[in-house]
Amino acid sequence: MSEKLRLFIVEDDDDVAFLMRKSLERAGHEATVCHQGADALIVLGHSDFDLVLLDQQLPDILGIDLLHRLSQEGINIPVLMITGVGTEDLAAQVLRAGALDYIVKDRPLTFLADLPKRVQESVTRHRLQQTNRLLIEALESARDGVCITDVQGAILHVNRALEAMFGFDRSELSGQNPRIFNSGHHGREFFADLWRIVLNRGSWQGEVVNRRKDDTTRETSVVISPIVDATGQLTHFVAIYRDLSEHKKMERQLFQAQKMQSVGTLAGGVAHEFNNLLAGIQGYASLGLREPNLSADVREFFDFIVQLSERAAHLTRQLLAFARKPALSRKSTSMAKLLESTAQLVQRSLNLEVDLEIDPRAASEHAQADANQLQQVLVNLALNGRDSMLRPTLRPLIFRLRRSHLGGAMPAFPQNIPPGDYLVLQVQDFGSGMPPEVMSQALDPFFTTKEVGQGTGLGLAVAFGIVSGHQGYLALESAVGQGTTVSIFLPRLTAVSETGSAPEILLIEPERVPGRDILVIDDEQAVLDVIRRFLEIAGHHVTAATNAAEALELVRTGYKPDMAILDLMIPREDGAANVRRLRDAWPDIRILLCTGLVQEDQAGPLLQGETAQLLRKPFRMNELWHAVETAMSKE
Repeated sequence: MSEKLRLFIVEDDDDVAFLMRKSLERAGHEATVCHQGADALIVLGHSDFDLVLLDQQLPDILGIDLLHRLSQEGINIPVLMITGVGTEDLAAQVLRAGALDYIVKDRPLTFLADLPKRVQESVTRHRLQQTNRLLIEALESARDGVCITDVQGAILHVNRALEAMFGFDRSELSGQNPRIFNSGHHGREFFADLWRIVLNRGSWQGEVVNRRKDDTTRETSVVISPIVDATGQLTHFVAIYRDLSEHKKMERQLFQAQKMQSVGTLAGGVAHEFNNLLAGIQGYASLGLREPNLSADVREFFDFIVQLSERAAHLTRQLLAFARKPALSRKSTSMAKLLESTAQLVQRSLNLEVDLEIDPRAASEHAQADANQLQQVLVNLALNGRDSMLRPTLRPLIFRLRRSHLGGAMPAFPQNIPPGDYLVLQVQDFGSGMPPEVMSQALDPFFTTKEVGQGTGLGLAVAFGIVSGHQGYLALESAVGQGTTVSIFLPRLTAVSETGSAPEILLIEPERVPGRDILVIDDEQAVLDVIRRFLEIAGHHVTAATNAAEALELVRTGYKPDMAILDLMIPREDGAANVRRLRDAWPDIRILLCTGLVQEDQAGPLLQGETAQLLRKPFRMNELWHAVETAMSKE
């Protein structure tokens, strides 16, 4: 039994309407009759039917005009036109007006015999049209690109998403082969394997680097599937393209951030151990220089050792900055003044013209910053910019300062910038720029494109570490032939506080004062020995311990030192806990924290009050003497 349809007959002749209704009811359908066009318009506006059988000659309106009215009022319902005259011109008008089909109503009414069949065909055609329309709308609304080809690979249809993805109009792609998207990144074997799979009725899936119309590339995930007809014959292929560019960008950012964190952790650990070694090397060389009757050659050798160890210490400080553990002395700093003074320094020392662009809204703004460290970053960026700009077409470097309020995360490399209020320092050059493969490695330590001996490859890595130590963010923008812009996003201070300058450390010879009883705690034997010898030269008495437990064991003997020099990075021990244990054992003890790794921000809680000072490894002999006397002189 066929499906029961709800039908609506609009016919002004009662006899014809009656016969039509009976014919359709015998076929199992439900039919409702209406004699006027105006009445039909009201009913159809409030009721749903599977099909309308509409007479062309109605007493109040022509059927074709009623079709137009239905369209104007947004009533989407399938119509089968019943006409008394079957001219080709009328048939064309009826179909253009939206009717599915038409039937000629002959005088003998023989059309009634064929009416149920024509009704079923019209309903089926309408449903197929609706399904096709829905599929086309779904295809056009899809966010993924869709491409349909014949079995030879000629493009038959693409959707809007694919047009946008590759920059071609569908008229440009019609009849073309998908090799129009070939970027040259994949070899013949790659595509041979693809065709082998799909021609064997299998689906192929993979990642493809495609070419856009503008010759840029787009990374995509592609699924290609065969289409077969009812007989199993292969007729077409459909390819679904998903744009992976943003996903790949975020993936590279995550990989870069993880790599920087891992290498930074390693660099920090290496720098700490290296500082211990340097403290011993520099210390023993300094002690050697104090020996009497040294030959000129030996004295020169010791001098070279001291100089080379100081150069090594500078490299270690760069590694610590890369590891985001720079020794920062942060205070409220005018970014405009910092930029102006650095521009003058660059112009004098690098013989490089610099243009300043300071947004008036940012001219009086401050950030919590270490001016010396940030100036180092700006100078390093200026050096990179100078080296990338070719003479004699050298253009000025640009130092720029502006404010930026981000309501949401801003995409950037190597990491997105989170929402917030920032002061943005920018260094822009007009040099050769960086291709993507170079830019992806630009922050790697020791990576450089310069000639051997022309650079360490630490400039950008150190800049990244210093900026991160300021709770800021560094962003790179570069393109081949268009130069490079490095942006430094620093949190903007909403309230400016006045802070004094850090006291200058004076290098002095030891004063002949009554010797102190000093406890030195360090796990490195060479450092212990050097510190002991330095302090004994100054007239102090030294007791050494390799860890806090060994030092605190002296409490039972009644030992009471005047001062403790404590390494904060003793393995398997907590530096902060060791400070508290020393103060619990000897409440009035003066403490000198000695380390080559800690940030001043991290040491801040330990330095509260007047009983603790900080000395960074490696240090010179008179720096140690000065630190001891400063700590002991605090009231």
